Amino acid sequence: MGSVLSIIKNSITQRSQVVAWCSLIFTSLTGIALLSSYSSRIRVIRKRWIRIQVRKWLMDPYMKGSDTDAFVSYYRNVLCHQQKINNDLLENILRNNHSCAFYRDRSIALLCSKGEPNTLVDEFREKVPLTTYSDYRDYFEQTVLHGATNQVVSDRIIYFALSSGTTGKPKTIPITKKIIEKYFTLARISPSVIWRSLPNASYPVPEQRSFVLLSGQQAKSFLRSKDGTPMGALSQILSVVSPFPGVRLITSNFNVIALDLVERIPDFYTNLFVQLVFALAIPDLFSYTVTFAPEFIHTINLIETSREEMASCIASASFNPSVIVQSKIHDHQLINRLNRALYETLLEYGGTTYQSERAKHIRKVCMERKKPGLLHRLWPKLIYATTALSGSFSSYKQQAQFYCGDKIVLTNLTIYSASEGYLGTIASIHTDEYVLSPTTVFFEFIREEDVHQSQPKTCLLSEIEPDCRYELVCTTEAGLVRYRMGDIIECTRFLTRADDLVPLPSELHQIPRIPLISVAYRMGNLLDIIGEKTTEQNLIDTITKTVDEWRQQGVIADIIDFTSYPKLDAFPPYYIFFFELGDDQQYETLQSTVDKLVDQYLRQFNFVYDRARDATYIAPAKCNFVRNGTFSTFIHEKLLTVHASPIQVKPHRLLKTEQHIQYFHANCLGQ
Repeated sequence: MGSVLSIIKNSITQRSQVVAWCSLIFTSLTGIALLSSYSSRIRVIRKRWIRIQVRKWLMDPYMKGSDTDAFVSYYRNVLCHQQKINNDLLENILRNNHSCAFYRDRSIALLCSKGEPNTLVDEFREKVPLTTYSDYRDYFEQTVLHGATNQVVSDRIIYFALSSGTTGKPKTIPITKKIIEKYFTLARISPSVIWRSLPNASYPVPEQRSFVLLSGQQAKSFLRSKDGTPMGALSQILSVVSPFPGVRLITSNFNVIALDLVERIPDFYTNLFVQLVFALAIPDLFSYTVTFAPEFIHTINLIETSREEMASCIASASFNPSVIVQSKIHDHQLINRLNRALYETLLEYGGTTYQSERAKHIRKVCMERKKPGLLHRLWPKLIYATTALSGSFSSYKQQAQFYCGDKIVLTNLTIYSASEGYLGTIASIHTDEYVLSPTTVFFEFIREEDVHQSQPKTCLLSEIEPDCRYELVCTTEAGLVRYRMGDIIECTRFLTRADDLVPLPSELHQIPRIPLISVAYRMGNLLDIIGEKTTEQNLIDTITKTVDEWRQQGVIADIIDFTSYPKLDAFPPYYIFFFELGDDQQYETLQSTVDKLVDQYLRQFNFVYDRARDATYIAPAKCNFVRNGTFSTFIHEKLLTVHASPIQVKPHRLLKTEQHIQYFHANCLGQ
């Protein structure tokens, strides 16, 4: 009996110990969870506090419309003395770079170091020929491939911007610290133009954030020159270059997601999905910025089509429900970081209850696809949206405006820029007009009727006239000299106190002659989804090679006409082509190879398109053959008007209306 009692006693003691250990473990885990929760809350509070203080003390003084904002200072000190400052810039550029190899080889010296700036300008234009990229290619290759210095610019090169150029051949443009610093000066001016043009009551409170679609990659992924200088898209420069301390921290704090997280997601579609989930997690965004209009529309289409998956991520405060993220990101540590960042973002606005309500709101709003103003319904406090709307992107404005509705101001991209330089800032939130920046580039202009000449005469900034078009010619601090940009701009008018322009300081009664410009078109460009700039010549070369390939396979075929459009509501987007053959009977033989061949040769002829395909920014092109006579009927029934003869109607290589697109789809062979 005693032994039985002893066994029972020992059993009870062991169970007590187990219960005690379980209690201890549970208490510890609970404590860790509470500490983790408090830690997250502390981080959220700290980030929010920093964001508010930076906005109040560093950004609001020059952004918020007043007589001391950044635009007023720029107007008084720069724009009112535009030509003089532009001439001084030229003198500084020549003095700084006169010993470079390009300057020596072309006999470009400091032409009149002791003369008047106007004399220098005249002599410079008389003695120095206009240039194109081919004039610099060998010098840039010496720098990139062999590490040569002082080839076109004396300042240290910190980055090489890669661009396709108007011919589709890769362009390498050097970037210096001075150029980036001047960009940030322009970046301070543009917001003040917006806020000067809007009612004071619309100015966002310091707690609000903006959405800017970020682009970046990890530093180790960048191409490098011989001396280790990074090379890549201009939009990704902040991933490897820090023009001043704290720029990455500021970029990350004021946008919806940290830049280092964006850089670690190489797949474009997944990256876009993640950034949009973070944007949707925030209810009070005040601005929405996507650089290119097709991509702007693409982001909204993605929200509409992936609303359920995005809403599930927000409801659970994690990316675990996302098939896209789970299938494309295999780094579990990165997924955990994304989950924690999303959790902390949602925690700032209320946590679990907010998550559920926000997800429900997103699902409901996105169901109303035919109703205008989706951006306003998703973010009721959104004040403006920004994307490139001028030039070749003007055809997308109507669709972008549909998504904004009448409650959100849709503005043109706030800075007029290219790989070659930063050229100007917006002059209006209502039009696509810019004011050119005389502190960043020395400007000359070729009249549109003279652009086909090799060495035409040029005008200066003070000489261009309204209602005239010009090709832009730039001399830059990066070493480009009288460089023909290929951009055709129109001088629209001079800056005035008009209702649709930025308000000017009230005390200035006489307004100097300050020309405003809009981008009319870029010579050579046709298809452009994310900046790849596929030209008509790229397509002609592609078609020629494709037909040659068919003939080598024993198929004698000719493509007698073609047109195209970008498929933006697909993910990733892609090009669609319509080809008319000389003989309809051949299409069945060619249909199986045409997609592959066209995409292959497009990649060969356009370097940036090739990189975009590698990164899955753009999906493979798709090709359709249309019935004989489709193009002839299109011209006569769709394009011909009483004001034009058939020979005046140019081929439509880019379809811009839904009616025209549906016409070609309806005439596809095999339907």
